[in-house]
Amino acid sequence: MADYQLTATDRIVIRTVDSANIPNDPANRDWQEYERWLADGGVPDPYVPPLDVDPLNMNTTAQILGAGS
Repeated sequence: MADYQLTATDRIVIRTVDSANIPNDPANRDWQEYERWLADGGVPDPYVPPLDVDPLNMNTTAQILGAGS
């Protein structure tokens, strides 16, 4: 796990140690720290899109395993 993770947009990165959202703002000291980390060779974790789950169409464990058929 890297120190930072990318998001769906280039306007924010996530600091993994505390899940803080760091805005892409050159005046922001956390963003400046992120930029230094990148310059020193840091590679952020990639963006992972959330699972597309429809809570109204969820299956039970038995259905998933085929026992509900």
